[in-house]
Amino acid sequence: MTHWSIQPSGVVAVLKDVNTYATALGEALNGLGPALEGALAGAAGSPAIGGALQEYFDREEGPRIEGMNARISAAASGVVNATQAYVNGDLEMAANAQSASVAAVYPPQLPRGVQ
Repeated sequence: MTHWSIQPSGVVAVLKDVNTYATALGEALNGLGPALEGALAGAAGSPAIGGALQEYFDREEGPRIEGMNARISAAASGVVNATQAYVNGDLEMAANAQSASVAAVYPPQLPRGVQ
């Protein structure tokens, strides 16, 4: 690969797709609350089963779900920050090239308009 280029509009399109899937995942995970409550209500006759279910979700699934959410958010933020840094770098390089071009045509030691 001899060069690389980031198209901010393409990044936005990818982030919109990620957001669509993340939203769908969030909606699906929101359904776990009522399902857990139903399972706990069904296990009301057996405190051991109800306690085991609650502990499983508290120790295993809860942290796993929170971790997924954190990773999705961190990845999206990282992409946004990296793209912004890339765009800022492009703007800085363009400004430097423009300054160098002006300096080549109008050396700093000469007043403007004198050649």
